[in-house]
Amino acid sequence: MIGFRTLVSGLALMAFSAPAIAQTATGPATAATSEAAESSTRMLGGVAAVVNDEVISISDVASRARLLLVTLGVQPSQEALRQALPRALEELIDERLQLQKAAEYELEIDDREIEASLMDIARQNQTSLEGLYASLVQNGVNPQTLREQMRAEISWRRIINGLYGSRIRISQLQIDSTLDRMENDASVERYQLAEIFLYAPSEADRQQMLQGANVILEQIRQGARFELAAQQYSNSPTAAVGGDLGWVSPTELEPEVQEVIRNTEAPALTPPIIASDGIYIYAVRAKQDGTNGQLEVELAQVLSETGDLAALEEFRAEEHSCDMLESVAGETEGLLYAPLGRVSTDALMDQVSEAIRDTEVGHSADPIDTPAGPTLIYVCDRGFADIEIPDREAIEDRLFNQQLSLMAQRELRDLKRDATIIRR
Repeated sequence: MIGFRTLVSGLALMAFSAPAIAQTATGPATAATSEAAESSTRMLGGVAAVVNDEVISISDVASRARLLLVTLGVQPSQEALRQALPRALEELIDERLQLQKAAEYELEIDDREIEASLMDIARQNQTSLEGLYASLVQNGVNPQTLREQMRAEISWRRIINGLYGSRIRISQLQIDSTLDRMENDASVERYQLAEIFLYAPSEADRQQMLQGANVILEQIRQGARFELAAQQYSNSPTAAVGGDLGWVSPTELEPEVQEVIRNTEAPALTPPIIASDGIYIYAVRAKQDGTNGQLEVELAQVLSETGDLAALEEFRAEEHSCDMLESVAGETEGLLYAPLGRVSTDALMDQVSEAIRDTEVGHSADPIDTPAGPTLIYVCDRGFADIEIPDREAIEDRLFNQQLSLMAQRELRDLKRDATIIRR
């Protein structure tokens, strides 16, 4: 699923809501890379895998690899494409199995439903459907690749809901137990985390997956969004929500994970952590010591209409107070001011959260690069909010989705076990 996250979730500021897909489509170098990749694909042409007598071509895999990279906001260079190919193949195998299962139930997805879902993606990326397709083509991706991914996703969701949705019952006792745990956890140390989990039950699997984990981590450091990487790569049920774990206590984590996160200053990414069941990568977004609620910041931004970094540096050196930002920026040619309001730190993009971590109240962090160009972020206030506990309905939805995700994983695992899959 192609998507993006604005500077602060829910805000629609033009400076920070440029499409992630557009970030990888910037000029002749990209076109040259796409042409080279297409040329390689033509020369390599052939079969990548066979799934129950259904062929997956090398061309299919190459196109899906480019889609993966575009989705993550990573430049589709030759090296990045090479790293993405194994994951692209496994994703296509899963989708073939899902569509074959849909065929067993004579389930057909109307093209209009696919179009509606793609239009939602386009709106999220602040473009039209035609603009979305144009961006894909510019990155060497056949739009049909995204359409087929969407067809499989809709089919699989419908099958899993039909098979298991009515069987899941969340009892009041489960809700009470979860509420009690959350209330108890509110008075102890907690971490706000997102995860990417790579399943690897054996030592050989773990060594292989460790290499993959390092590749994923490098892609995130190069600008890929953590939540999108989690959706694409993670084997955890949390993949459906971008790896989000919310607030967890140390006792909920593996011992190996506890030690690493305890020594990680938020916000930050952990290195790959080897555990008994696989490899973990965590985004440590915030910490709470049990006496305070969630950390909130009041932010304002000043950006240059022409991307003039020197003008921003000069403006920053003048050390204007937050109260003066709007008037002074308004009087300075080429600069724009926008208040971002008071937000929780977990709603910030990791890039912004890290940039302002050590910034004193009343001052600006170093300029950061955004799709709209260099930008100054001012920290106008910082404090803790009251600790909030979700209501019973929200807890019930969360428990239901967790169970449904587990059942979907189990169903797909059974399909793969029973299928005839030949990788070339």
